[in-house]
Amino acid sequence: MLSNIFILLIFLHVSVTVRYNAVKQRTGYFWQLDSANLNLNYSVHGDITNNCVPRSGGTRLQLETLAPHPNYACDSPLLLFLDCVPRSGGTRLQLETLAPHPDYACDSPLSLLRSATKFMKRVRGEDIDFILWTGDSGPNDNKLRSISEAKENMALLTGLLREEFPYSTVYPVLGDTDFMIDTSDYKQIYRFVGDLWNTWLPPAAIATLVQGGYYKVELAGRRLQLVALNTNLWLKTMEISEMDPGFQFHWLEATLKKARDKHQTIIIFGHSPPGVLEIEDRRQHWYHPVFNSKYNRIVQKYSDVIVGQYFGHQNTDTFRIFRDARRNPVGFALISPGLSPRTLLSNGMDPIMSNPSTRLYKYSTYDGKVLDYSQFSLSMEESNSVYNPHWKLAYNFSSQYRNLLGLTTESLDHLLSTFQTNIMSSDFEAYLLTNSQHPPLTCTERCRHGHLCAISNVGYNHYRDCMSVTSISSHQTADPLISVLLLVVYQLIGKKSVLRLVSD
Repeated sequence: MLSNIFILLIFLHVSVTVRYNAVKQRTGYFWQLDSANLNLNYSVHGDITNNCVPRSGGTRLQLETLAPHPNYACDSPLLLFLDCVPRSGGTRLQLETLAPHPDYACDSPLSLLRSATKFMKRVRGEDIDFILWTGDSGPNDNKLRSISEAKENMALLTGLLREEFPYSTVYPVLGDTDFMIDTSDYKQIYRFVGDLWNTWLPPAAIATLVQGGYYKVELAGRRLQLVALNTNLWLKTMEISEMDPGFQFHWLEATLKKARDKHQTIIIFGHSPPGVLEIEDRRQHWYHPVFNSKYNRIVQKYSDVIVGQYFGHQNTDTFRIFRDARRNPVGFALISPGLSPRTLLSNGMDPIMSNPSTRLYKYSTYDGKVLDYSQFSLSMEESNSVYNPHWKLAYNFSSQYRNLLGLTTESLDHLLSTFQTNIMSSDFEAYLLTNSQHPPLTCTERCRHGHLCAISNVGYNHYRDCMSVTSISSHQTADPLISVLLLVVYQLIGKKSVLRLVSD
């Protein structure tokens, strides 16, 4: 009798273990869509020095003309609304009103966004778990717009995603262009998107969204939560009147602590990333220094809970390594390029231009850990030469970096080490090419060190120290190998020790 009970217990234990491992190994997919930067003034004959706005005699396209709506009958899926005629009244839009494909000098026409969502639908249909929409609906013109214009842009994109993915859940966040409005009463935006996105988000998420523009979602049947940040509250361009704008830091820490207590994991996503832009000659950063430091410390403190961070804004394809006080890697962030062919920076320099892009992640549905991703882009040259949108796979992470074991903090840190060891390696060349999804200009040795310092140093002081070591090594030695070795030593032992080595 006892032996039978013992055998039964062993059988139950094995069954539960097999089922548990099967759950852990289940994979799923989600998209990231960033920086649509919709330009409703786009004209194929527009002024490319002024975001393709008609030079004279043009009129702004109205919401009722372009709204994706089932009462419109469309003959041409490529030109979007060029053949969409209202059932009653209205006139047919002329070809010159809206270009089917974008220009590198201008933000996205609506036809580009329609093309992107249709392509995403073709890749996996609705066999996805969710879509991360990481912000920026409005154009990249660095101009204040009316609150009605901001609402119009967000409503159009929301409608477009609902039309193309009626059975999928979209998790959106606000970007900086969504905040470029002629009022400081941002709660108008919060209340608006609270109503606009209430079919995607549960009531608890809507409650914090309308208060501060951020929210969290617990995914049913999993140990995974999604945390959506309002990074606009931490931007250096915002007026700093309090140390915790919107109480977002307090809420974030409380959320992470509770997740740790419940043995849950967290995916964080937002629009603007922490750290410094990797393009060395621009020296741009997005967060106020105080807030960048606070966020960095929180990631270090809860690195056992945070399994991934996903941002956009920069229109570049890169990543960041978070390090503890001993310079050990403890976390990572992936930064995805955007849909708009360009992004403007606040220092007045030329825009960053790239092929429109969208990204598909493969991940563990059990704990949220990312396993791989596929980067897709629209070839502007090919599309415009044949007058047909030509979306294609730019690369798979696992295929581009074949020597890595997965996509983890440790593997990304190892990839960074290979870059540092040989700044002319094929892996680094591949990274630089995909960094803008557009053939880059020559990246000098200092340019390459700018990438290395930005990837490895989220903290502003560490980044400046890293760049100063690079500057010293380039002035005091002509040997690029010595320069790289000094940079690696800096990552391990700090600036002061490197300075002693150089002076000795």
